Amino acid sequence: MIDTVRLNIKAGDGGNGCISFLREKFKPYGGPNGGDGGDGGSVYLTGDSSLNTLLHLKYQSTTIAQRGGHGRGKNQRGANGEDTIIRVPIGTVVCRLGPGGERELLTDITDTTPQLVARSGRGGWGNAHYVSSTNQEPMLAQKGEPGEEAILLLELKLLADVGLLAKPNAGKSTLLSRCSAAKPRIADYPFTTVEPVLGVVTTRGKSFVMMEIPGLIEGAHEGVGLGHEFLRHAERTRLYLHILDGLSEDPVADFHMINEELSRFNPALADKPQMIVVNKIDIPEVRERCPDLEKALRQVIKEEPSYRSPGSPLSQRAPIFFVSAATGEGIDAMLGKTAELLEALRVEEPADTDPSSQENGKRAARRPRRVMQRGTVTVEDGVFVVKSAELERLAALADVRDYRVLLQLWREMTQRGIAQQLEEAGIEAGDTIRIGKVEVAWF
Repeated sequence: MIDTVRLNIKAGDGGNGCISFLREKFKPYGGPNGGDGGDGGSVYLTGDSSLNTLLHLKYQSTTIAQRGGHGRGKNQRGANGEDTIIRVPIGTVVCRLGPGGERELLTDITDTTPQLVARSGRGGWGNAHYVSSTNQEPMLAQKGEPGEEAILLLELKLLADVGLLAKPNAGKSTLLSRCSAAKPRIADYPFTTVEPVLGVVTTRGKSFVMMEIPGLIEGAHEGVGLGHEFLRHAERTRLYLHILDGLSEDPVADFHMINEELSRFNPALADKPQMIVVNKIDIPEVRERCPDLEKALRQVIKEEPSYRSPGSPLSQRAPIFFVSAATGEGIDAMLGKTAELLEALRVEEPADTDPSSQENGKRAARRPRRVMQRGTVTVEDGVFVVKSAELERLAALADVRDYRVLLQLWREMTQRGIAQQLEEAGIEAGDTIRIGKVEVAWF
């Protein structure tokens, strides 16, 4: 089962604005009519209930959305790039990886609402936007904004109502096959189940999803026995059925060990409600030790501080069931109580995501332009380096050999306060100014 995937995401770049002038019969010197570039396509993740693994993304780890079309003459705006929607299983947690490998939680896919993970670049302005009473012949247009890039880590945490917890070979697979139509692999050796298995259980007119979590051993919280991969799926269940092997040398110690591993992996797991289920009572020696085992478990719950603390999932009234997954004895009563507890539990609602980071799967209206930024000036090896995203986009498409273009660049720098900063930095005629990848001489 593929439940972790790394994705390289690139939203579409915006299209470039166009430099164009109206040239028609009887209008040989028409005004500027360069159209804007189109917005690029954004990248969304959406839940798909038909998927239960991330395998389809394992070998398609790079996604690049469509870029926006370039603007054209006659004020023709470039076409918007199509959004890219990546379908993932419901229950997928999406994190952004930083330069140092740090993780930033982006979203949690709990339904089919598309979640924005990489925003598209906006299209650049055509030269028609720069016409004014003092600039009748604008020779500048913007380059399209680059789309966002991100490295995402996707982790699938299966959603289920009930999780079966136990050491290997306690009978979880047999119990799941007895309670539902699921067909997990069953054998008499440890770690028969190496990936979670889901089954739908129907009892007393109610249905819920039961998940078998592969067997846990001591040290699972540190990754022993693939513990991290197993425990990850335990985070999404509302109720645990803690299965104890009646044939174990010390079921009480097994009970302690599993709860300790849950607590060390994630303290929130140890706070979830539990039902204790002792399996294999069809074996005579197990049936004989049932009274003593129940007494011992009750005593442990009573004496252990962590089990009798306020809000503890275990109390002296915690239900303890003795069942046989092989024969079905005691299963009906156990499932009835399970359905009753689920009904009483409040369904945990997913945390609200920032509405500003979502567009509900639809392209939002053209986004407002950013407020004009001042920019900064630094001197590197005698070159005056201008840092301004807007100016860099203008200079990228500018023909700096044209004197008119240089004058208009100077006007833009003056409006943004860059010219004043250059003079304060001591620039003189003939000095080199670098704007992005473009170099021009001060005049």
